[in-house]
Amino acid sequence: MTFSFTPSKPLADYARALRDWSASECRPYAREADDRHAPPENWREILDTAPVPLGRHDKPGSDPFPEFEDGYWVSRLAYYENLAYGDIWPFHTIGSGIGHRVVQAMGTPEQIEKWYEPVVGSGLVTAFALTEPHFGSDTSQVATTAVRDGDSWVLNGTKIFCTNGAVADYTVVFATTDKTLGAKGINAFVVPKGAPGFVVGKVNEHKMGIRSWVTSELVFADCRIPVENILGWSGDDQGRPRRGGQAGALSALASNRPNIATMGIGIAQASLDVTSRLLAEQRAGFSPRRWSAVQDELAAMNQALQRGRRAAHWAQFLLDRGGSDRSAAAIGKGYAPHTCERVIRRCMQLLGPEGTSRELLLEKWYRDVKIMDIFEGSGQVQRLIVARGLMGRVAG
Repeated sequence: MTFSFTPSKPLADYARALRDWSASECRPYAREADDRHAPPENWREILDTAPVPLGRHDKPGSDPFPEFEDGYWVSRLAYYENLAYGDIWPFHTIGSGIGHRVVQAMGTPEQIEKWYEPVVGSGLVTAFALTEPHFGSDTSQVATTAVRDGDSWVLNGTKIFCTNGAVADYTVVFATTDKTLGAKGINAFVVPKGAPGFVVGKVNEHKMGIRSWVTSELVFADCRIPVENILGWSGDDQGRPRRGGQAGALSALASNRPNIATMGIGIAQASLDVTSRLLAEQRAGFSPRRWSAVQDELAAMNQALQRGRRAAHWAQFLLDRGGSDRSAAAIGKGYAPHTCERVIRRCMQLLGPEGTSRELLLEKWYRDVKIMDIFEGSGQVQRLIVARGLMGRVAG
């Protein structure tokens, strides 16, 4: 198996154009998006100026994300890093969510045709509802219930921090059909927008970072959906799916974790580049020995980000070749956001009081990248997955 970390020239050209545009056209609106907890009002006009296709779902007829010889998932890493280099706010306006990936992983052919293919073809927005008020990373603690009632399932419970929850065309909701079975009793259900008993508690949760992204509280109060909306339903009288909901959730998250990691790398690289430029302007105030130490530290941080790129690249390289490795995805997610947080924090320290001021974006990017470390599987859990892959369940 041949592995190369060097991108093809077309992908490198795409990445460079995207980075330059994101820094010049999207970054100036970063503070506004953070303050108003929403993208800038003129976000469509901003995206219209992009020199390369973004794979937009908001604009019918727009060019899809290009195909590169590097592979779909590897190519997406270039997209995530270089768009994030400007700022993270455009992602929420472009992306379609990850709920449909659960459909792809768990659904029957009929369900995939009904709920997955329309998202890919026409840009429907999907949501993924797993986290609840009493738990985050431990998916076995799902308390939302689903009870069979004739030709329907009735859902009751509350989900929080659900990306796209208030705006999605449908939400994939994880609920337990039998609490005595623990994680094995969890299943995934497609809940369309407007279903009876489906209520948006909060359109956008107040949070530390990624404030411009809609992450909603969703309430299910005797929410009734058709029996066939349980993913993987075989059509028998018991409504038993062919795959557990927890497995489907983890599968969907694993494929996206290296993307989240690379998004963090883009943010950290922007912080490092801004810091390097400002320190160079202040060079006269450093002694030769101190300046040499600063240069060494900046170089070490760049190398740390490069290691993160390699880890994410390897995971998606495997995925492109049909060899998805949960541990490889966990390495990327467990290493990069945590490292990026340290890089940005050190950049702020090197700049002194200026580093934490609102005049720069470093404090905002620090808040954003901390969220990258937490959501879609926290860094601590990812490192536990890696340890168990090496040592078995005895690790942790």
